[in-house]
Amino acid sequence: MNRKVLMQRLMGWRTLAADLIYAHDLHRGEIDADVERYLEEIPYQEPGKKALNYCLLYFKSFRNIFYYRIRERKMGKVICRIFLPPLSAVELIGGRIEGGLRVDHGYCVIRPHAAGRNLTVRNGVTIGKGRPSSEDASLIQPVFGDNVDIYANAVIFGGIHIGNNVKIGAGAVVNKDVPDDCTVVGNPMRIIKH
Repeated sequence: MNRKVLMQRLMGWRTLAADLIYAHDLHRGEIDADVERYLEEIPYQEPGKKALNYCLLYFKSFRNIFYYRIRERKMGKVICRIFLPPLSAVELIGGRIEGGLRVDHGYCVIRPHAAGRNLTVRNGVTIGKGRPSSEDASLIQPVFGDNVDIYANAVIFGGIHIGNNVKIGAGAVVNKDVPDDCTVVGNPMRIIKH
């Protein structure tokens, strides 16, 4: 038996509260989509309770994603955090983010207005408030499409729209709209079509 699987079984009591919440949570589909993003690195082939437990025990930044998903379950979240403390380096996750969120390494702030499926955020990334959108003055945070991959130390801010299938390069400063299917690099930002 794999050593990590054995350790997970021995430490299973730490995930009991999370298991109970997962079994009855309205965001279970989103949680499964988040777990699915880690399947290549864990000894499970599909999302579910065991894969969730593995992610909670061995990927501390995943805990922050889980706590974001169960944010309405105040008491359950408090109990879970006692046994599985979140990674303090992930400062904040907010906004409306669909399933498939992945945070690697921490040290980031994730505050979009909205994000589609499969958003990947690496270390040092800041997503947050800035100049309002020219079309909607109330939109002061970015809106992301599906399959957006953000590399280390990128900064994305303001009421902008980031398209589908976009890569934002390391250290890029993004404060303008980005179309679908491209890569953004540099400061000031430059858009490179695929």
